[in-house]
Amino acid sequence: MRNNRKGTAVPALALALLIGGGLLASNARSEPGASDSSNTVARENDSVNVKAEHHYNSPAERANDDLLITEVKSALADDGVGDGYLIAVDCDHGKIRLSGVVKSSRDAKHAGDIAAAAEGVTGVNDQLTWR
Repeated sequence: MRNNRKGTAVPALALALLIGGGLLASNARSEPGASDSSNTVARENDSVNVKAEHHYNSPAERANDDLLITEVKSALADDGVGDGYLIAVDCDHGKIRLSGVVKSSRDAKHAGDIAAAAEGVTGVNDQLTWR
């Protein structure tokens, strides 16, 4: 767990731009009160569709959620809990939503625990399924 969030904010933001496919850059012109929707992740024979409306009062609120998404995705990747499976991560005002498919119910719970441990996360809605 990171103890110094200020020291990691710039590198994490840069990572968010690289990993998130430019999520921040594509939404940088949004006006206060604007809404944002999530996207679809697909792999052969599997897909994850995350439909969510987010209402932000400022670009800073959107950037904070994007940073949390990146931190959770990085933590999940570092742990390897979702290796070979699709996990979509969304965030709305600090609340993380995980959806997709993992190997087992134990992995789904573990992924939720990882997301909950990220600094700044206010809650986790774990919608992961397994096969």
